[in-house]
Amino acid sequence: MRKSTKKMRLLLDTNAADQFHKDKVVFADNDFLGMIFEDQEVFGQIVTKLNGKQIGLYQFTEFEFLRDVFAPEQRKLKEEFLSKSLFVRIDEEVHLKVFSKIMENALLLSKIFAHQNQKKHQKNLSSFVDLVLAGFLMYINQNAVLITGNKKDFPSCVFDVVSVLNKEEQDGSIRAICVISFNEEHFRECLKELP
Repeated sequence: MRKSTKKMRLLLDTNAADQFHKDKVVFADNDFLGMIFEDQEVFGQIVTKLNGKQIGLYQFTEFEFLRDVFAPEQRKLKEEFLSKSLFVRIDEEVHLKVFSKIMENALLLSKIFAHQNQKKHQKNLSSFVDLVLAGFLMYINQNAVLITGNKKDFPSCVFDVVSVLNKEEQDGSIRAICVISFNEEHFRECLKELP
């Protein structure tokens, strides 16, 4: 991890603290993982805000975080980071049992995102890994939230922003980090609109 020369701050709205303390599992996407890996100060603040709660790592998110690392020393740093007690992984057997349903959800969500984007004359920006993660969130529905550094990967037609964390950057600008959840009602409305 790189050390910050200027103390970075993580600013939470009151809903963010509530989301971390509810009975929901908190998952992270690759954008958020990369952010807390690169910024030791923000990592420490997240650990404090979670107050002992762990962040769930979905297998594909972990893959995305490690996939392009070819330098052995960087790979070791990232693997050590993922081995911290802050992170918990989904049991492999459980994952294999539900994987086909997750993929079915991901494909259905990709159709919905494409349809919604076509109506707005936009491209679908969600990657394969983001679609699988979205399918996973759909599968566990109201039992989880996701912290993402890139909200546009999880469109508002199906995902609600339940909280926003703001990270002060080195240049003084503010970067929004969203805590999102799957919205079953919006999903059903979008599903009805599919041709």
